[in-house]
Amino acid sequence: MVADITDVQSGGIKTETPDSAKKKKNFDHDGFWKDIIERFFYHLLNRALPELYEKADRTIPPRFLDKEFRDILNTADPEIHTSPHFADFVLEVPLINGDAEWVILHLEAQGPKGGNLAVRMRTYEALIFAHFQREPVALVIITHKRPANEPAYYSHKRFGTESVYRYNRLVLQELDDNELLASDNPIDLVLYAAKFALKTKKELQKFNFLRKIVGLLDERGWSIEDKRDLLLFIERIVNMKDEALITRYRKVLEQENKEGKAVYIPLLLRDSASKIREEGREEGIEQGIEQGKKDMAKGLLADGVPPDIIAKNSGLSLDTVKALMN
Repeated sequence: MVADITDVQSGGIKTETPDSAKKKKNFDHDGFWKDIIERFFYHLLNRALPELYEKADRTIPPRFLDKEFRDILNTADPEIHTSPHFADFVLEVPLINGDAEWVILHLEAQGPKGGNLAVRMRTYEALIFAHFQREPVALVIITHKRPANEPAYYSHKRFGTESVYRYNRLVLQELDDNELLASDNPIDLVLYAAKFALKTKKELQKFNFLRKIVGLLDERGWSIEDKRDLLLFIERIVNMKDEALITRYRKVLEQENKEGKAVYIPLLLRDSASKIREEGREEGIEQGIEQGKKDMAKGLLADGVPPDIIAKNSGLSLDTVKALMN
């Protein structure tokens, strides 16, 4: 594990000024969590809904019912059509017995001003049942602090008529850091990083945290692809902005590569993928990632990393890597 940097002055680290920080765009929490769910859905299911995880046919990817969900949101209520309400999924999860289960997955990443959560969840359940006669499994991921008096479920009672709707909740702030760090579930490392990002704004702490994550990934027995994508996601949510520290962090990754450890996608790729997403060209994200891999490979070649190691860990073919040497 690499030692933390604690002496800011001696390192000549340049910090952000208030004016430069204002120019930075707000982090896209919705986009981050959507990407995480699509990439590590079954790992998330294992953490949040273990009973469903055991019955799911994990050899088949879940089906994201985007069109169906937008259809049920085609109501006259303007509140249903505005953020944060589009930070949601309806997924069809295949089961081992050949059946399928529908899951409402709601991401509450908007902080204390996200509206009445219980009423919103009850509305989604009612709309899905009215349109498709399906009783969905519901999960809410609460990534920010909510109002202290907010109910954990929906209830209504009037003149002898009573309705109660309970749903699963994964509350980030209630998760134990030590348990997350000891877990062999990749999604738990993301949840650990998300907790860190909520409470830490100092750039030097972000830098040291990312160095710690690189060390933790080296110790895990996960696939190179999982490690690579996990670091990409964690870099995004930590959202380090100081250019001098970003440069130092990239040098840390370069040193890891020279030592024959896993080759990771650098922070630069996160920025290019985010830019593509912000510009609305979702179909271009894969091309951006591919180009980012090539840019990374060129840098590693320049640093003397053997082509076969780069190819093995970057997802590029050996011929592609060799072609970049010319």
